[in-house]
Amino acid sequence: MPHASTGRLRVLVALLAVLSVLGCSTPDENAPGTAAGPVLETFEGLAPAPVAAALLPARVREAGALHVVMNVSSAPTKFYAEDNTTIVGLNPDLARAIGRVLDIPVVLHDVPLDGIIPGLQARRYDLTISSMSPTAKRLEALDMVRYGSWGSSVAVKARNPLGLAPDRLCGSKVAVQQGSIQESQRLPELDAATCRGEDPIEPVVLPSQNDALLQLDSGRVDAVFADSPVLAYARTQGADFFEGIGELNR
Repeated sequence: MPHASTGRLRVLVALLAVLSVLGCSTPDENAPGTAAGPVLETFEGLAPAPVAAALLPARVREAGALHVVMNVSSAPTKFYAEDNTTIVGLNPDLARAIGRVLDIPVVLHDVPLDGIIPGLQARRYDLTISSMSPTAKRLEALDMVRYGSWGSSVAVKARNPLGLAPDRLCGSKVAVQQGSIQESQRLPELDAATCRGEDPIEPVVLPSQNDALLQLDSGRVDAVFADSPVLAYARTQGADFFEGIGELNR
């Protein structure tokens, strides 16, 4: 976490403490929801921590809420419930748990991935919980805490009719999410390593990883390069039109 001030570092360490106790909480059976709607994890069993809460910047406490921004686009880390209003998933759960520990309401904001850092820099938001790799460029603007570790996977049409592989994508249309590590770094690295300037990979940049899968299903792209959890979760939800052909480290 380069360039972190002492105060910010204390808050980040306090937030990390949240992650160690998440497994101790249980869903609130009386939380709002219907058979067709979301039942939220409200973390009522998670006690506020006055020492951590005291580290909140005065402007956040005075505002009366912790404004958390993320790109709500891809299950299971962050997506909309069936009511198309409630934000659910791993990242929203972490935000709500942090709010409980810091004893402050949490307001979630959905913006495009490449709008998160400018929003934080402009102080429209206080915090992001997002599946962003800690690249050197991002660390120039952010203090970051790693809360999970996963790779990027390549997916193709079921039964791989084009015979593609991670090192055989030259000349193919590969969908990536706008602002993602796959767009900015991983796909260019893969192209440079395998195609070497001849018959390059053609990136197709889309608003979300879900959009990328839809384009694969319709045949508009040859492959998708996305976060491994997103592709794995889509398979569990019955998306049998694609298969994974390899994972690359973040």
